[in-house]
Amino acid sequence: MGGKAFAHPPHSLSTPRIPHAIYVLLRDKHISLLSAFYLNVASPIEAPEKSSYGDIDILASEPHQTTTIQSISLALDAKTSTSTPGSPSTSFAVPFPDRPNECIQLDIHVCPKSTFNWELFTTSHGDLWNLLGTSLRGFGLTANNVGLNLRIAEIEHLDRKRSMLFLTSDSTSVLDLMGLDVQKYWKQFATIDELYEYVISSRFFRKDSYVREGLKSNDRKRMGKRPLYQQFVDDWLPHRMGIEEQSDVVMLTRENVLEEVLDRYEKRAEYEEILRIWRTERADLQARQQTKEQRRAGAIIEAEYADAWIQASRLAEI
Repeated sequence: MGGKAFAHPPHSLSTPRIPHAIYVLLRDKHISLLSAFYLNVASPIEAPEKSSYGDIDILASEPHQTTTIQSISLALDAKTSTSTPGSPSTSFAVPFPDRPNECIQLDIHVCPKSTFNWELFTTSHGDLWNLLGTSLRGFGLTANNVGLNLRIAEIEHLDRKRSMLFLTSDSTSVLDLMGLDVQKYWKQFATIDELYEYVISSRFFRKDSYVREGLKSNDRKRMGKRPLYQQFVDDWLPHRMGIEEQSDVVMLTRENVLEEVLDRYEKRAEYEEILRIWRTERADLQARQQTKEQRRAGAIIEAEYADAWIQASRLAEI
């Protein structure tokens, strides 16, 4: 199937899949065209072995003062555009070359200058970062659209958002942390096998993190939507012979990865301050709860004493 943003009313446009050769020409053409509207424009590196594409994805940041959806639509000769309110992404229905009744879906995602390089990094190679993220998660690390984060174990089970400590958005540093080849990352993988081999070359790779029954709910949902992820878990990994995890993976624990990243990214003072504030708040909360419980217990005792006194008084009257 092609892009789906215009498949239904009020648009109901035909946006078929784009053959590889046409895709490359149009991707490069529109990157060049959109450079007149944004300071930074790029397209994520595509997943390997794709003969056609559902749409063209472009990342952009730092729009020029005169840049508007209307001016971009005019430059693209788009038939129409659509976006979800509040979303940083807009889809444009661009004419399909030599097919007057068909369009190509072009998606432009506008991100802050500070996250442009990181988002280009994590959206490249299709589902690669979904696969790498599964390895990282067991060691208390999470990548989001801002950068790599540490989840503080003591806080995570009660407040996941507050447990997140930003580490870095430097892609080279993250690849180095994971023991992955930087130069290979910034080239398109020739085959799916090559991409999968790259995943298992990470020093954080553990085969048991990808057993279907042990996957987190988000990963199980992802498998239904992401064929590359599903194929890795269900088909490729179980039949890949002679997998040897990196020599230090057996020695790696969440605790020693914590120590490593706090030193590498100079985050120890911030980590300790977050924990200090958290523990102070928890102690205060527990103290208030204890006071309430004591008051409640005291009230119960007083009520019981009053009942006993009333009963005793009634007996005395008899």
